[in-house]
Amino acid sequence: MKVEQMINDRGNGAVNQFVLTVGNTIAFQSYDSMIATVDRDAKIVTIFPMWDYSKTTGKHRNIFFRDYANIPDLASADGIRKAFKNGLCNGWSIRKANGETELA
Repeated sequence: MKVEQMINDRGNGAVNQFVLTVGNTIAFQSYDSMIATVDRDAKIVTIFPMWDYSKTTGKHRNIFFRDYANIPDLASADGIRKAFKNGLCNGWSIRKANGETELA
């Protein structure tokens, strides 16, 4: 597993914001909460309950989807809500997680 501190829009390390990588799966963790995982092989995005916890979480979640996952349509709360409604986003299956889990 690779863990890296997220880089924000100013080019600085974002404190307590992490991108985790295991094989072809990447995840975003804010503080102690998993926010999203992206399984590139299965084309599945899983969004966790704390995805819209705060303005700061939202800002970094959007950076994750835009810059790390390369799924810019999920780089906004409205984009995520639309994806939840459709269950899909540009060929990606969108799932809601029921609770916190580890990156598998």
